[in-house]
Amino acid sequence: MYGNKWLILNRVFKCLKLEAMLFEVSNNKKERSDMVKFFTGKEVSNFVKEIHEKMNQEILTLKDSEILTCDFEQWADYLASKYYIEPIKLFENNIDKTMSETKVKRYNHWSRVGSYEPEYYMIDGYCITFVIPFDGNENLLQLQPSTFIMTSFEVASMQRPYNNSCGSFSLEFCYTAQELQGKTDVNEFVESRFKHEFESYRKMINYVNTEIDQYNKGIRSNALQLLDIRKKKAADYVAISQSLNIPMKLSTTAPNIVPLPLKHAVRQPISKPTSKPLPKEYYISDDDYRNIINIIHNACASMEATARTFNKIGEEDIRDFILATLGTHYVNMTTGETFRKVGKTDIHIVFENKAAFIGECKIWHGIKKFEEAIEQLFGYSTWKDTKTALIVFNKENKNFASIQQNVFSWIKSNAKRYEVKNGNIWSCVLHREDTNLDVQVAIALYDITI
Repeated sequence: MYGNKWLILNRVFKCLKLEAMLFEVSNNKKERSDMVKFFTGKEVSNFVKEIHEKMNQEILTLKDSEILTCDFEQWADYLASKYYIEPIKLFENNIDKTMSETKVKRYNHWSRVGSYEPEYYMIDGYCITFVIPFDGNENLLQLQPSTFIMTSFEVASMQRPYNNSCGSFSLEFCYTAQELQGKTDVNEFVESRFKHEFESYRKMINYVNTEIDQYNKGIRSNALQLLDIRKKKAADYVAISQSLNIPMKLSTTAPNIVPLPLKHAVRQPISKPTSKPLPKEYYISDDDYRNIINIIHNACASMEATARTFNKIGEEDIRDFILATLGTHYVNMTTGETFRKVGKTDIHIVFENKAAFIGECKIWHGIKKFEEAIEQLFGYSTWKDTKTALIVFNKENKNFASIQQNVFSWIKSNAKRYEVKNGNIWSCVLHREDTNLDVQVAIALYDITI
């Protein structure tokens, strides 16, 4: 019976001894309520998503005029620099070690046996502090990497980087005097304990840095992608800004023409030091374009009715008659022989020094000269000119129907699409290979033979 009691007590003693040993190992770090815990905050992936979203929000605040004129490469460099996350860099060659006297808290395993025994007691000992300097974004030390070590990471203190000074964090290990005196090489014992503990910190920091490096490598391409998305969202602004409708003023005494209510939308560009003001481009609206062609047709139809008069005059005089007619309908909108990109144009409508409409008057001299006139029309225009007209007069060929057939055959072979009006006007869409743009060309034939 007594043997069984001693066996039970012996087992209790062994359990208490094992518990005390485990406690002493964990208590080698100085126990303090103000200890800082590393790698317990948000996940690294969520942290970089928040940074990415901040960059996106800054891009979204760009005005339409800014995103359309800014240099993407310069902005990508700026954003990559601003939202770059500095990885943690440890300066292990500069680790500082100090020692101070302290009271070491130890667990009293006999407190489990007798109620009169205290649970803890304090023993004279030493606290050895290792101060590890580091540089980089100190917030990374709080993040949880996707790969991690299942243990607790507590530091006695942490100093954030400030101005030109690096930051630091410290690990403290406390031993009783007896624990150190019993070691053959105290320094090797303390260093070994620190290196073993610090290795886990180093691995966790490397895990965090790996994910941060991946983010940093893609930040510039991500910035370019976000800039491109923002620019596409401004597509409606582009259409309005680069194609402001010209406020062409119709004469109130214009005969046989119904004035068209036109609106001129003007958007004031918003200037920013890093952006250029968005230039305004203009165009003739489809309604005005049809109106101008209709006016020209009425003038040319009157020429056909009085062919004996107009057959005797040249291209320049015919052009002047068309200009005079346009001048009775639109106020100060037409000029003749206006110099353009190459050579001269017969009919040229501008607004604020921007091309809006150009037209050419030609006498029929065969299909080859007709094709040259089309090329000449394109040569006069710039890429912003999208509405043009070629007016051809027949003064010599008695077979006007053959001219119509030749022109119609050319149009069917070269126009992307066309529409016949009044029997002798083709409203065509031709594609310019040099500018990769579609151009509206009204081709009109008039017979003034006698």
